[in-house]
Amino acid sequence: MNNTLNKEKFVLLDAFLTNKEMPMQKFYLAEYPKTKYYILKNGGAVDNAKDIFQEAFLICWKKICSGDFKPINEQQIEAYLFTIAKNKWIDYTRSATKKKTTSINDKLYQFSIEDNVQTNEMEKAELQMSITLNAFNNLGQSCKDILTQFYFYKAPLRTIAENLGIEEASAKNKKYRCIQKLKEIALNYK
Repeated sequence: MNNTLNKEKFVLLDAFLTNKEMPMQKFYLAEYPKTKYYILKNGGAVDNAKDIFQEAFLICWKKICSGDFKPINEQQIEAYLFTIAKNKWIDYTRSATKKKTTSINDKLYQFSIEDNVQTNEMEKAELQMSITLNAFNNLGQSCKDILTQFYFYKAPLRTIAENLGIEEASAKNKKYRCIQKLKEIALNYK
């Protein structure tokens, strides 16, 4: 029985480490409302919540995959993700670009409009995420490796080329072809 509990604890961690779409998508959808509620409660809009949560989710994913964050259960991942989102929102509200004034009536009107279209926008975001993950999962391993190194780990093309034993210009061309293939696969899902 203890072994079963340990397996259940690591399902989400395994999903992050191996890019399993369904558990990650389920986690994404379950956790987004917490961030949205926090940001709306603290003077933000639905668009702010979406942007902040997306950034926080990617940071969390990156930290787990790089080994910088080693959770022992799903609750730690949830707490870590929310903390990142909360800190990003605090940073955003402190920035000079955020300093503008609006009347209370404008805010109330803005919330009522956003509440009406929020479901449709969330469905579009979910669909886009699903399409992107499916397209990525259908790439060849070589393309997955290059794109992951370049976009996820921010490795320079020179380092990627050295890892592959090719010239930097060849790595650049291969990355471009992989992006084109990813776009092609994604467009076929639509």
